[in-house]
Amino acid sequence: MFDRLVLPFRRLALHRFIAEHPPSRQVSRADSELVAAYEGILPASLLELWRRKGLGFYGEMQLALIDPRPWQAVLNRWIISPPDDVRRIPIALTPFGVLLYYRKLTATDEDVVFIDPVSKRTSDLAWSLDEFFNRFLCDRQSLESLISPALVRSAREECGALSSGEVYEIDQMLFSMQMLRIAKVDAFEIHRRLRDAVDPPRPTAEKPTTVADALPVEYRPGFEDVAAGQGLTGLYLSSYIDWHRLLALRADGRYNLLFWRIHHRTLERVEVRFYSGAYETSRNAQGDEIVELDIRLRTDSLGGDDNDDRLVVMHSGGTSFLLRVHDLDDIATAIDGWNEMGHSEYYFRRVTLDEAFDEEPSDGRAAPPFADLPHALQALVHVEPLRTTITHVADPNLDEEDDGEGTVMCTLDLGEDDGLRFNMPLYSPPDTGRHLKGWIREMAPHACKVGVQYRRGEDGTIEHGPVIGDILTTRAPDESLSG
Repeated sequence: MFDRLVLPFRRLALHRFIAEHPPSRQVSRADSELVAAYEGILPASLLELWRRKGLGFYGEMQLALIDPRPWQAVLNRWIISPPDDVRRIPIALTPFGVLLYYRKLTATDEDVVFIDPVSKRTSDLAWSLDEFFNRFLCDRQSLESLISPALVRSAREECGALSSGEVYEIDQMLFSMQMLRIAKVDAFEIHRRLRDAVDPPRPTAEKPTTVADALPVEYRPGFEDVAAGQGLTGLYLSSYIDWHRLLALRADGRYNLLFWRIHHRTLERVEVRFYSGAYETSRNAQGDEIVELDIRLRTDSLGGDDNDDRLVVMHSGGTSFLLRVHDLDDIATAIDGWNEMGHSEYYFRRVTLDEAFDEEPSDGRAAPPFADLPHALQALVHVEPLRTTITHVADPNLDEEDDGEGTVMCTLDLGEDDGLRFNMPLYSPPDTGRHLKGWIREMAPHACKVGVQYRRGEDGTIEHGPVIGDILTTRAPDESLSG
C-alpha cells in the first residue's frame, strides 16, 4: 500500500479580505491578458485575487475591484504629474465613486491612496496593498471612515443594488440642507463631470479632417513617405473611441507603429507611443497570409502594446484589413452574435494620409461575407448558431446582491469543446417566446456555465428567469450571418 499524497492547502494572500467581504455572484475572473499586463507592476497578491476570484463587487459595502486600463485616463486627469514620477494605478472604486489607487514608491515602499471626486480630497490609506485589503478594509472603524454604512443602506433602499459600472451620487445641495437624495449614475460620467467642473478643458488643437491631420505633428514625417504598393505595403489605421493606431508596412521589411489618443475636449494628441522594427509575412496552415511584427516593448509601454505582433490579412469590399490574431475569438463571437466585427481596436483597415478621418464605429463595422473571412476566423465562426440547453439552474436566493433582479448561474449541455467561448453572449431564440440573455462565465469541455439575468415580481417570486430545459443560442434575435 502506498500512502496517499496530501497536498497542502494554500489560502489566498488576501484571504482575510475575502472572508470579511465575500465576492458577489457578478464577480468574474480576470482574463490572462489583464493579469499579464500588470505582472511585476501590481503586487502578486492582487493579481492572484483577480485570477482566482475576479473583478466586480465585494461585500455588502459594494466595493468594486476594477480593471485599471479604462480608469487610468480618469486618474491621470485628476493627478497630473511629470512623466518620470511614481506610477499610479487605479485598483478599486467605492459605491460613492471614490477612486482607490496603488503606488510603488521605491523598491521596498508602496501605498494605497484615495481621491474623492466630490470633495476633491486625497490621502494615504495604508502603506502596503496587503495591509489595505487585510487590515484597513477588515477593521470596522477604518472601513467606515472610507464608506459610510448608513449611506450605503439608504442608497440601496432608495435605488437598489449597483450594477457593473455604476456608483451612487448624493445631491450635495440637498445634503447641505440635511435632505438626502441619491441616484445611480455611470461611474466614468460622474468623474468626467466633476473634473470638468474644476477645470473645463477647451480645444487647444485643430479637429482632424484627414488621416494626416489626426497624427501628432512630430510623427507625420515617419509616415509621409509610405505609399501603397504591391502586396501589403502601405498604411493601416485602427481607431477605437479616442484611441488610434497607425501601422506602416514598408517595402524594405520595416514597420512603424504609432499609438496615440485625441483628447475628446482639447483635441490634443496625447499618450503617444512609437515603435519600429522588422516585420515578416508568411502563410499559416490554412493558407492565410500572416504579418508578424517584431515589437520590443519599452518602459512606458502600456498593457497590450504588443497585441499587434501577429496580424492576419483579410480582403473584402475592395479594402484590405489586418485582424489581430490575439482577438480572433472575440471577433468570431461578435460575428456569431450580431454580425459585426467587434470592437474596432481588433483590426486595422488600409488608408492613405489624404483620405477623410472618419470615425470608426467603436463596436465594429458590419461583418463581411463569410467567404471573405480568413480561414483561421472562419474556423471559429458558427454559420449556423449553436443551440444549447440549460440542464441545471442554481438557487438565486444564494445571491447576496439580489435586489429584485440579478444573474443566476446555469449549467449548459455544451462546452468549450463544442465551440462555446468565455464571455460569449447567449440569447433565447425567437421561436421559443422567451427573452433570456446571459454570458458564458465558467468554461468546461462539455458543460459550460452561463450567468443568465432574472427578475422578481412584487411578491418576491421569479417572474422572468431561466428554467431547466430553456434553449439558448449564440445568435442575437433578428441577426443573421451573411453568406
